[in-house]
Amino acid sequence: MGTYYKHKKTETIQVPYSFQCEQCMKNSGPLMATISGMEAELNSNFKELDAKKVQKLNAMAHRNLVRAVKEAYRNATEKQIYSLAFRDECPHCHKPQSWAVSGMKSEMFSTPIVCVIVGIILGAGCYFFSGVENNLTIALAAAGICLAAALGSLIINIAKISRKKSQTAVSNQENKPVIEWRAVQNILNEN
Repeated sequence: MGTYYKHKKTETIQVPYSFQCEQCMKNSGPLMATISGMEAELNSNFKELDAKKVQKLNAMAHRNLVRAVKEAYRNATEKQIYSLAFRDECPHCHKPQSWAVSGMKSEMFSTPIVCVIVGIILGAGCYFFSGVENNLTIALAAAGICLAAALGSLIINIAKISRKKSQTAVSNQENKPVIEWRAVQNILNEN
């Protein structure tokens, strides 16, 4: 069996934004959100990639960044769901903003879903591939642990959202962040 190397690359981009605090009413001043694309990965038998493979890896990483920026733009402009990359803590009073709850809600199920999928795969793997007599018990235990982790993660996410909602409910003002999408217009124009 030969050795192979994983070559990884992630591209990021800075998006300027600002907001008026809903609590102290001060302007945040210029802030930067860092949007990252998913990590691109290329397997190779060689420790160093040739120019063609480096170009392919760079193109994959760039495609992932374009996808992430377009998704953040679409969510912010069409749905008023702000990515968690846009931090909502006021630099003056350190209080959270109500517009950030939407981003937390959109991410609420991601970890529990991953736990459920891992539980199903782990349970099926234990059931079909363990050489023990009571493989059903082992499979159910493995799946049960993952399902408990999913439920725990969901409860923690709901508690975080509830806490943020209660912290931001004090204000009658509801301000949205001002995001300078022009800074990434070249990315938004790509196909």
